[in-house]
Amino acid sequence: MNKTPVIIIVALLIGVAAFFGYRSYKADQEKALTEQRLADERAAAEQKRLEAERNAAAATEARRLADLKAQQDLEAAQKNLAELRREQEAAEAARKAAEADAARLTAERDRLTREREAAQGEAKRIAEQREREAAEAERARLDALQKLQEAEQQKRELADREAARLAALQRQQELAAQQKREYLSRAIYPNDYKRREHYYMQIDLYNSEQDALPAKPTPLK
Repeated sequence: MNKTPVIIIVALLIGVAAFFGYRSYKADQEKALTEQRLADERAAAEQKRLEAERNAAAATEARRLADLKAQQDLEAAQKNLAELRREQEAAEAARKAAEADAARLTAERDRLTREREAAQGEAKRIAEQREREAAEAERARLDALQKLQEAEQQKRELADREAARLAALQRQQELAAQQKREYLSRAIYPNDYKRREHYYMQIDLYNSEQDALPAKPTPLK
């Protein structure tokens, strides 16, 4: 029996088996590569998904934080605005109060100025009046002093005239009494001797009556 065909056939079978084995190997290798690629792709996709989820979560958290920050900023701004409005209202109230106080102080200053001017005018008027009254009182005092001096002078002159009048009256009375005594003391003659004592008694009585009479006042000149 010829072995060559068998060898060829065996060789063909081996070649076919090797071909199909190689193809199966290649197919298995490609399948493994494909599966690996798919696994890598799935892993990459999963990584991307996880990354996307992390990014989305981070973005969500960032948005939440941003919203929270914005809300806090808004509340702070509203609080600051309210505080600013309260400060503005307080400042406006303080300004109005200051204006009212300034107006009150201005009115009080004007009133005090008017009262001071009025008081100064009144004090000046009173001072001038007191000066006039003092001058009038001084003139009255000088007039009264002058009148008193004149009255004292008149009294002295009157006293001097009265003393002179009394002295003259006294001298006149003395002269009159002397004349009466000389007139009544005439001599008694012998034929009247019996009546001499009675005559002397009448003369003494008459002279006593004349001395007792009040003197007539002499008119003042």
